[in-house]
Amino acid sequence: MKVGLAAAFGDSPLRDIGFLKAFAGIAEECGFHSLWAPEHIVFFSSYRDPYPHTPDGVAPWKGRFGLYDPLLVCAVAACVTTRLRVGSAVVIVPERPALLTAKEVMTLDHIAGGRFDFGVGLGWSSQEYGALGVPWEKRGRRFDEYLEAIRVAWSAEPVDFEGDFVRFENLVLEPAPVTAGGPPMLIGGNSDFAIRRALRVGDGWIGVATRYEDPEPLLERVHAALERDSRLGDERFQVKLSLPYSPRNSDDDLLKLVDTVASLGLDELVIQLPVRAKSVESDMRRWSSLLGLGVSVR
Repeated sequence: MKVGLAAAFGDSPLRDIGFLKAFAGIAEECGFHSLWAPEHIVFFSSYRDPYPHTPDGVAPWKGRFGLYDPLLVCAVAACVTTRLRVGSAVVIVPERPALLTAKEVMTLDHIAGGRFDFGVGLGWSSQEYGALGVPWEKRGRRFDEYLEAIRVAWSAEPVDFEGDFVRFENLVLEPAPVTAGGPPMLIGGNSDFAIRRALRVGDGWIGVATRYEDPEPLLERVHAALERDSRLGDERFQVKLSLPYSPRNSDDDLLKLVDTVASLGLDELVIQLPVRAKSVESDMRRWSSLLGLGVSVR
């Protein structure tokens, strides 16, 4: 099982572009497989919709509203590394024009030399959709159609598309992505519907477990869906899970969790580990050593 890192950048003055560059470079040196960046285009001081990943429905960022664009984060990280894969976890696809997204992701695929994984999702905030002028209704249909239109546009040949939300004729988007067929699309979401969507239209699935829940039931549902779809063991379909580190847990707790998810057939575990801006290298080396990634603590 591979181990990647998830992190937010731009959420404080210390976590700036310089921190991002250092973080990515040291992550590669320390043996981590990938770096993943989240997306919210805008934030609000209060929300109407309950946040789906906490027991009380309250978003956990507590007044910290900064967040760099994930595609640009991935571009910067790719430019200071040579092996580290970069990914979005996740781009909220319905909030962006489909063809603009196709262009930006194609460009990023070139910048990263084929090292980009395109994690995509629906998001959860109707306020965010509204502020961006996108209807909350029919967002699932819009999502599916945007993904289809993006794949069609990536052919780099004159193409037509006729949908409810996207229409074009004789469109050419060049150059073609470095990755044949475009970067892998990993569908985010923990619901059974999201898992089925990943099997139907995606190249993989990326879920999120919170510090408040056991990831086993979620991964068992994914395992069962793969089995029903005769995709169990299919190396072309990647299963990834993002987990936060809880300061309440010990190192042994973290290692037990890693062993548990590895035994459930996870292809990659993406961990949100605390890395301090003033001690990036020492923190990263500690986590790498603990997880057995081949780097010792100096």
